[in-house]
Amino acid sequence: MRRLLLVALLSCGLAAAAPGAAPEKQKSHGYGVSGTITTMDDAAGTFIVKTAAGKETVLARTAATKVNGAVPRVGDRVAVRWLVHEGKKVATSIRIEPPAVAAATPTAPVASSTR
Repeated sequence: MRRLLLVALLSCGLAAAAPGAAPEKQKSHGYGVSGTITTMDDAAGTFIVKTAAGKETVLARTAATKVNGAVPRVGDRVAVRWLVHEGKKVATSIRIEPPAVAAATPTAPVASSTR
């Protein structure tokens, strides 16, 4: 009886570890990028954000994209949260920084002298 139970447990363990089992899809809570809007294409529903490091990210805007602040325009400092959907980077939220915050926050690191 013990051998039968042992064989049953081993076979269940081997079946669970079978290579044909589908891997679980990883969940993503999204990505973020901050910078300045350099290009907007309203017809295509896309815009480009350039970071302080000079990297440009092309993002799509949909009807579900939440905008905090005014209507985004070229030259606005923004913080964008996005997800990958069907191979595109789709903005889920856009936060536009008020002019006072954008002016007070440098876009590139300021070189400081150390003594």
